[in-house]
Amino acid sequence: MEEKLAYYSLVPHFKQLRQTGFYPLDPEAPKLQKFLQKLYNRFSVSLLLLYTTQQIINLYQWRRNINKIMDSMFLFLTYCDCLIKEAAFWNKADEIKGLMNIMKGPIYNQKEHKQILIRTVRQAKLVLRIFNIMCLITCLLWAIFPVIFHLRGRVVEFGIWLPFDSNENPQFYFVVIYVCFQTSWLAFNNSTMDVTMAFFLAQCTTQFFILRQNLENIVKKSIDDSTTLRISFAKAFEKRFIGLMQHYNDIVQSSQKIEEIFGNAVFVQFIFTGWIICTTAYRMINMSPGSIEFLSMILYILCVMTQPYLYCFYGNELMYESDKLMNSAYAMDWLMIAPTQRRYLIIFMERIKRPIQPKAGFVIPLSANTFLTILRTSYTFYAFLKNSY
Repeated sequence: MEEKLAYYSLVPHFKQLRQTGFYPLDPEAPKLQKFLQKLYNRFSVSLLLLYTTQQIINLYQWRRNINKIMDSMFLFLTYCDCLIKEAAFWNKADEIKGLMNIMKGPIYNQKEHKQILIRTVRQAKLVLRIFNIMCLITCLLWAIFPVIFHLRGRVVEFGIWLPFDSNENPQFYFVVIYVCFQTSWLAFNNSTMDVTMAFFLAQCTTQFFILRQNLENIVKKSIDDSTTLRISFAKAFEKRFIGLMQHYNDIVQSSQKIEEIFGNAVFVQFIFTGWIICTTAYRMINMSPGSIEFLSMILYILCVMTQPYLYCFYGNELMYESDKLMNSAYAMDWLMIAPTQRRYLIIFMERIKRPIQPKAGFVIPLSANTFLTILRTSYTFYAFLKNSY
């Protein structure tokens, strides 16, 4: 049985999204199951919309108090960002399935590169688990420090509109459970979607690495094929070279689809990240550095920074790996290739000389420089708020 390791690298991610109603079932699934999954999705989205509405009402009530607004704005923007991503995953499920079908193909799952593919599978699972846990720990701390404040007799504000006094027992503990559930639900799904989008890019990077290895060793492997299959070197080379071109076309097609499906969601993520970091830092000004609340906000900022970092890191790796493809072409044993085949290779090199540069919203490149720009912009916003209020 052929192992589809490239495909399996993202199977756990989509399994989690289906379990929480953020991604539809396969079209081949029974109609009843698809209908129930759709209802489950509506329930999941309704939970996010309910909490977002409570935040909007709270922001309106405190519209003249900048400190109160900053206390709620960072989480409100996170909810808005999550809803936009969820819309991309649900509404473009057919396009995503097309991407996954490419990853199931034999070109993406070459047996001789099994260890490279396994490494990507393990990395995808590890990053998913770590990021999920980071986000859930942050939400747990957000549930702990209000309880501590309440037991000390301090007034606790939850940043959402509630139709009753949330500091009275037993309502207080119901609100804590509700807020913890809502934020954990958001954190788990938001982090899963981020890692999923990032590892689509990572899989393209892995495929470029495999393509480079095949290109550098095509002459040696063609000689082996000609001996094993008892065919001429020219035919063996032509067969492998056609496979390389198809592999390159599939990678380019995948990267273009990734940009079309997720580009707008990542673009919004970049815009919101700057404001979220800014408002979170502003909120931390009056916090005690040794408090649980301060620790929770530090973890939250790390989680927020991880989101664009994943996109920019793997986008930068994709550009770097595709840029090295030209070097691999030059590293071939050209003296063994017939003049006619050299011309085909030169035409191929003309096509690959421009590296793949994924972009957010077809505008912002996913690169290390973009990540640094986001951080600088966040600090600029923070300095402006701090000096203005």
